[in-house]
Amino acid sequence: MTTLSGSGEWSRAASGGWGTGGDVGRAVSWDEQAGVAPAVSRSAFGRLARVALIAAACSLAFIAFRPGVADAQWGVGIDRIDVSLSTQHAFVWGTDGTLLRDIAISSGANGRTPRGNFRVSRRSASTVSTHDRNITMSWMVNFNGYIGFHGIPRRFGEPMWTPLGERPVSSGCVRMADDDARWIYDNAPNGTRVNVK
Repeated sequence: MTTLSGSGEWSRAASGGWGTGGDVGRAVSWDEQAGVAPAVSRSAFGRLARVALIAAACSLAFIAFRPGVADAQWGVGIDRIDVSLSTQHAFVWGTDGTLLRDIAISSGANGRTPRGNFRVSRRSASTVSTHDRNITMSWMVNFNGYIGFHGIPRRFGEPMWTPLGERPVSSGCVRMADDDARWIYDNAPNGTRVNVK
């Protein structure tokens, strides 16, 4: 098994494989992981190339699996999103002060959508309800803990009744048409202000 010593040198253990110390189960060689031929991988150049390949692969995997990053366009300059609980509409304002979108919503029933000033904190293309594991939601953009904007929820794949622009029926999130939710998902970066009044 290979270990990285304090001096930064690779050493080979009696197992005969190349890998990192602390691996559990079958030792997978660095050669196998990086797809590098053993003769090249043991040279100084090979070690540097191997480390560069692994670092690049980890960076790409991190970007590819961060929800929302690959899909986000950030093409529209959004200043803030104002959510009106009394009118059941969300107003998306541009950095130049223009109204970019007026979106019909359905917020939390019985006052479950908290009022206040928040910021977009994370996003997920698809998520499962914390209240019912059989309910899924597309284009989740969180702005207050688990509360956020999302498309029409589906229970067992069927859209749930949601009177957009009419009255609140959710468990706290702000529901909207799937196209509007996708637009916010694609255009409101983390840090975008969200004011719920």
